[in-house]
Amino acid sequence: MPDPTILLTGASGVVGSAILECLPSDSVVALTHYRPVAVPAVRGNITRPRLGLSAAEYQNLTTRIDVVIHCAAAVNHTTNRRYLHNVNVCGVEQLLRFAADADARLVHVGTAFVARAGGGTPFDAYAESKAAGETLIRESGVPASIAQLSTVIGDSRTGRIARLQALHYLLGFALSGQLPFLPCEPGTHIDVIPQDIAAAALIALAYAHDTTGTFWITAGDAALPMTRIIDLGSELVAARARTDARTKDFDPTVFRTRLVDPAVCATVMNAVLNRAAPEAEPSVMVRAAQLMTAFNGAETFPTSLGEIPGGPAALTLEMLERALEPTLRYLLDLPEATWTRAS
Repeated sequence: MPDPTILLTGASGVVGSAILECLPSDSVVALTHYRPVAVPAVRGNITRPRLGLSAAEYQNLTTRIDVVIHCAAAVNHTTNRRYLHNVNVCGVEQLLRFAADADARLVHVGTAFVARAGGGTPFDAYAESKAAGETLIRESGVPASIAQLSTVIGDSRTGRIARLQALHYLLGFALSGQLPFLPCEPGTHIDVIPQDIAAAALIALAYAHDTTGTFWITAGDAALPMTRIIDLGSELVAARARTDARTKDFDPTVFRTRLVDPAVCATVMNAVLNRAAPEAEPSVMVRAAQLMTAFNGAETFPTSLGEIPGGPAALTLEMLERALEPTLRYLLDLPEATWTRAS
């Protein structure tokens, strides 16, 4: 059977751009909104009828597409609920209509964090909008694979990524010595997935003609302890310091991030916030604490890696450590202003 022709949404994003790097340009059409991409593309809008295309463009596209990989989403958890619903629910509805009109299968990029929604975390609205979109898919009758994707890090070989994500900023602040404390319960593990492995899993789902259902694109039991992630970062910082004559006598452990009990950290931060100006932007510490609510005390995600036909193998702790190191190096190589602007 010939390779399918794929319609890819979110092609300029973290996951979409990683997918484009792995696909022949003649087998994919990108549905773009603002940013141009280096493959055949049509400009549209996933929240509009006919995907924002003219009737002729839409009809032509339905005759060409065999599989839709839907990566486009609103992922900023601080975005208002209306916008999250418009993109993550109404957008799914329009893609389902297109898939039905094209007699195409759908590979939908969801989030593993739907399993952690409802706990009063800052991510609840985002996860709930993604869950609502998934409900539409399951009730639609369109043959679909739902990929519950974990936190994406950079390429496992280069560390490169199209856009920094929340975890990248947390790690960057830690590596640059701007995060003295991090609220972290003992035994907390951080589930991450390198972008190239995520892309390989999603492409395998697109090529698996008879495969439908829910798949967890996660590290699973290979999720790394937060203590080990901090250790890896500290080891890299120390190694860099030893090679620089200006810092060879510097003790990097002075600025090492300390993991502390979340309750203690909350007490300290509340005391500080009560003295801050009401209009002040959330500090690095506050944003790090908000991110950690999605990980602290959470159960390990299941994983489908190793079970997807033609897809990547399941990760091990050793594999994930090796894959994380290039991301840490990539963050260390970024200009210092990256973290100054974001703080």
